[in-house]
Amino acid sequence: MPMEPVAPMSLEEARAAEDADSRQLLSAATVEEALAVLVEIARRLTRAHQATVVMTPTVGKTRGASVTSLSRAYEVWGGYAVPSSDEPGRTARERRSARAEPRGRISASLPSDAGVLYLFDREVGDFSREDELALHRLARLAGLALESARLLREEQQARSEAEAAEQRAAFLADASRLLASSSLDPKATLDTLARLCVPILADWCFVDIVDESGTVQRTSVAHAEPGLDALARRVRDFPPGPEGSAHPTTRVARQAESLLVDNIDDAWLRAVSVSEAHFETMREVGFHEILAVPLLARGRSLGALTFLAVRPSRHYNPTDLETAQDLARRAALLVDNARLYREARRSVRLRDEFLAVASHELKTPLTPLQLRLQWLRRQTRKDRPFLPTPLVVSQLDVVQRQVDKLSGLVHGLLDVSRLSSGRLTLHREDVNLEAVAREVKDRLAVPASQAGSPVSLSLQGDLRGHWDRVRLEQVLTNLLANALKYGAGQPVHIALRGEADRVLLRVEDSGIGIAREYQSHIFERFGRAVSERHYGGLGLGLYITRQIVEAHGGEIGVRSEPDMGSRFEVSLPRHESTA
Repeated sequence: MPMEPVAPMSLEEARAAEDADSRQLLSAATVEEALAVLVEIARRLTRAHQATVVMTPTVGKTRGASVTSLSRAYEVWGGYAVPSSDEPGRTARERRSARAEPRGRISASLPSDAGVLYLFDREVGDFSREDELALHRLARLAGLALESARLLREEQQARSEAEAAEQRAAFLADASRLLASSSLDPKATLDTLARLCVPILADWCFVDIVDESGTVQRTSVAHAEPGLDALARRVRDFPPGPEGSAHPTTRVARQAESLLVDNIDDAWLRAVSVSEAHFETMREVGFHEILAVPLLARGRSLGALTFLAVRPSRHYNPTDLETAQDLARRAALLVDNARLYREARRSVRLRDEFLAVASHELKTPLTPLQLRLQWLRRQTRKDRPFLPTPLVVSQLDVVQRQVDKLSGLVHGLLDVSRLSSGRLTLHREDVNLEAVAREVKDRLAVPASQAGSPVSLSLQGDLRGHWDRVRLEQVLTNLLANALKYGAGQPVHIALRGEADRVLLRVEDSGIGIAREYQSHIFERFGRAVSERHYGGLGLGLYITRQIVEAHGGEIGVRSEPDMGSRFEVSLPRHESTA
């Protein structure tokens, strides 16, 4: 395509133009700017219609970056398609020395195989030898410019990373001061922590805590944009996913595994949502990335800390994950310390309650015991030759019942002492649980009659195993006595069922039941679900029962609702575990 003739430059003008081109190329601040300047200079220097530079692909990519400069005549047409490599299989020297190459195209490799610079269609005639030499000189100069731009970019990146690291360190220091100076009520501190994370680490921040019943509860929500309080309340009050669900924060809290998703779309939201309302709520928040880390302390998960990216410019990387995990460890320490403090206070309160109850319970049998002994002593001082045998027997029966009660209380305390010091030993033998159940049922027949609660027994399958007979009598006695005590005069049922490698025991009543919030405490030392004033006892029976069952390698649990009765279930392996 012929062009308007251009007056040739003088030698001084050519050198000045070359110096200007060199300065422009070497002063490029970025690789992209250097490539754009390179193709413009190359096309102008050789008076070509098209100049294209194709960079060598980086690791993990199939194509490298390319930049093209077109003459006005070629702008409408769009220019030539440029191959990703220049005649594969031939070295750069072979390509440069080849004479069969068409004169409508010349190329030069950039230093260190960084890429190839192509020129197409000289405006006037064919490319000359001088064009090739000028192009190679320009390619070498471009190598220097690209290296300079690369070093500058690395310096800027290093400076940016250093600044980001300094900001992260300052943020973690602020968070540490906040957590260290907080009260032992973690709710207000976690609210402040969530607000501190926004907008430094996230556009939205959630804190989810696993409560004592194992349910994941959202305690804190913070967001960056004003006017989203109504949406934030919906997010905070949204119920967590059930056990085993794909709900992201619930899964992190329960499985204690971090989560980083950087390509969230409707398909992902649909896959993790627990309901249509949950899906719509997540869509309304509009996050495109999520980062969630567990709150870990003493080897267990206490909850999850979650960050959402809503702004398109916010993206999470492994460094952000490390920062989040570091912050979560510090927050988990606060939550754990608060729980330990609450548990310590509760233990002190239970201890004080136990001492008061124990004093009362121990005094209760002592009073009638003392009265009967005083009566017998008075009768013997009246110089009577003898006392009526029935009268003495009745008094001795009262004495014996009170002594038995005292003995039971003392044995309970001794069992707790043995369990606390790890001195509970089992004397295993071949035991038929049917015989044990019948003996316990017969022994408690009088208390059952007094309580107005008939006891039934059902048996199914092989009920034999290798257990400590005395301790299993204690388990059955505690469970049956407990059912009679709280059964409200309703029938009590004992069921035994043998399975392949275990025996299942169930004691069920239809009495006052146990509220959900107390069910996790009744197997603890001195744990209670009712007032000791109305029902008495030391609160040790179920604790001792659990310890005995677990010493056998078994499990015990309860299912109950207030005013709907209680069902205690025990699973006993037939043989001692070899694990």
